[in-house]
Amino acid sequence: MSYVTIFYRFIITNVRTLRGVFGAFVLIFITMVKNFFKNPWASKLKLEPPAELTDPKYGVHKYVKVNDMKLHYVESGDPSKPLMLFLHGYPEFWYSWRHQIVHFNKDYRVVAVDMRGYGDSEKPEDVSAYKIDHLIEDIRQLIRALGHDKCILVAHDWGGIVACKLRELHPEVIHTLIMLASTSLDVVFRQIFTTSEQASRSRYIFLFRAPKLPELLLQMYDLQFLEKIMLVEGKNTINSQDIECYKYWFRRQYGLTPPINYYRANFSYTWEDKFFEEKLPFLLAFAENDKYLSNSILEVMKTRYATIETAIVEDCGHFLQQEEPEKVNKLIREFLSKNSL
Repeated sequence: MSYVTIFYRFIITNVRTLRGVFGAFVLIFITMVKNFFKNPWASKLKLEPPAELTDPKYGVHKYVKVNDMKLHYVESGDPSKPLMLFLHGYPEFWYSWRHQIVHFNKDYRVVAVDMRGYGDSEKPEDVSAYKIDHLIEDIRQLIRALGHDKCILVAHDWGGIVACKLRELHPEVIHTLIMLASTSLDVVFRQIFTTSEQASRSRYIFLFRAPKLPELLLQMYDLQFLEKIMLVEGKNTINSQDIECYKYWFRRQYGLTPPINYYRANFSYTWEDKFFEEKLPFLLAFAENDKYLSNSILEVMKTRYATIETAIVEDCGHFLQQEEPEKVNKLIREFLSKNSL
């Protein structure tokens, strides 16, 4: 790839970032004018977790030290059964898999982890601590620390990006990979820089490159953005109590910065076009109404992995395992059954 191309992408990236920063400032200004006597950053920090986060039906809360990082996870099911490991996305934590935990814990040893920087896991300060190499090593070592050589890996959003890279570098630790509303790191940047549709849907990624401003924007009015992106009119699979569970962690000081650092640490102007021939069962499911990922990603992913299967979950948005748990659970179970897992 030529230096001219990289320089061009550098210019485009910074123009888009500045545009996002300007838009964020305008939005904050207009919102403050409309609510002149209300502090948009008033803190509502709660010391006691919502009851849902300690409900024993989801399993036992545990901690493990891997890759010099303390990770928190919730475990449920028979430890002698195959390990099904869940990796959440942004802006979530282990709780995003609540519907899957209670569905699959009868047949598998289910573990839903808080990835580094999220929930009750350790939160390093340096942006570089969130580079993809560190993230995949966390998961590789976690599988071993749980006493397994391999796992069924189910991942959403950023969790899927990490899982996909783990599949590329260490396929020997995975029985099968199921990714929901996600892609590989290479493909997402390929599509951002080569298609206008994905570039438009990824505007927030450019804004997230800016320091501090994204956090200020998302903290406004008690993390109101969570209601806007997760609640779906006419559906109650994600409700106000669930939103309170998310706010419990993201209200905390520096609660938003580590998750946003995933974007800051891994932004790239280049990508690799590789083909992976390993015969590893791989399902990639997208949501029909996803606001953040273009379906063009599915077609590109098909050109990279020999065994990939794709699916679309109808009448559903980006947070599909929460919004349509019955459809997603059925999709996962059928795929596992077909592959004798």
